[in-house]
Amino acid sequence: MSTERSLADPLANRLVAVRAPRISRRRLSDGLAPYLFISPFVVSFLVLFVGSAVYSFWLSFHRFKGYGEAKFIGLNNYLATLNYHVFWTMVGNTVFYWLAHVLPMMTIAFLLAILVRSRLVRAKGLVKPIIFMPNIVAIVAASLVFQNLFGTQYGVINAILGTQIAWLQDPTLAKLVVVILLIWKNVGFWFVVFLAGLTSTNPDVEDAARIDGASGWQRLRHVTIPLLRPIFLFAFVIDAIGSFQIFTEPNVLMARGGSLAPPETAPLLNLLVTNLGAGNFGQASAVSWILFLIVAVASLVQYRLFSAETKGRPQ
Repeated sequence: MSTERSLADPLANRLVAVRAPRISRRRLSDGLAPYLFISPFVVSFLVLFVGSAVYSFWLSFHRFKGYGEAKFIGLNNYLATLNYHVFWTMVGNTVFYWLAHVLPMMTIAFLLAILVRSRLVRAKGLVKPIIFMPNIVAIVAASLVFQNLFGTQYGVINAILGTQIAWLQDPTLAKLVVVILLIWKNVGFWFVVFLAGLTSTNPDVEDAARIDGASGWQRLRHVTIPLLRPIFLFAFVIDAIGSFQIFTEPNVLMARGGSLAPPETAPLLNLLVTNLGAGNFGQASAVSWILFLIVAVASLVQYRLFSAETKGRPQ
C-alpha cells in the first residue's frame, strides 16, 4: 500500500501542476473578454470625444484659421465672445426657448401618460404610437411644415383665422412658433418616458393610499409624483441639455435667402456655426465651452432644486 501511494503522489502532483496553468489561463481569458468587447467603444470614446474635447479646450486659447501655426492669445477668444454685441441676445433667446417650452411640454406629456395608463383609454396600442409619432418626424421636415402653417400670405393658420399675421417676421411671435414646434415635436418622447416610469412604480403604494381614503388628486400629488421624482430630474436635465443645443428649428423657420435666423431670434449655437464658417476655430471653441458651462450650471441648479425638495419632504 505504501509503495502504491508513493507512486501515485508524484503523478497526482504532476496532474495538478498541469491543470493549474490551464485554470489560471481560463480565468484570465474570462476576465479579459468583457474588456475586449467594450474596447472599440472605449478607444473611439477616448479618441473622438475626450481627445476632441481636450483639443477644443486648448484651441479656445489660440487664434487658428485651420492652417498655419496656432497663436496663443490667452482669454481673448472668451472676452471677444462675451463682448460680442448679439451674444447676450442669443443667450436670452436660447434660455427663452428652453424655459417657455419645458413646463408645458412636461405637463402635457405627464398628463397624457396618466391618461393612457388609466382605464379611460381602451385602445392603448393605437393611442401610444399616435402620441409618439411626431417625435420620429425629421426636424427639418417638421420645421418646413410649421413654416407653411404659419406663413404670412399663404399660411394655413392665417387662412383659417382670416388674418395676415406676420408670425415668422415678428421676433416675439416667431419665438412662440419655435416653442410650439418644440412642444409638438418632443412631447411624445417624454410621454413614453413618463409612461415607463408610471409602469415601473409599485401599485401597492397607490392601492394603500386609495384604501386610506385618498382622492385621485391626493394620490397623484403625494404618491405618484414623489415616486417619479428621479424621472422628472432625468427629464428636465436631458431636456435642458438638448434645448441649449437648439439650432435647426429657428433657422429653418426664419431663414431668409439661405442665411441663418436674424439675431433677434437666433440661438447661441448660431454664433458657433458662424465662427466655424468664418474660419475662427479658436473663437468657435470658446463659444462651445461657454455653452458647456451654461448647460452644466443649468443642470446643477435643477439637480440641487430636486435634491433640496426631496430632503425637505417628510419620509
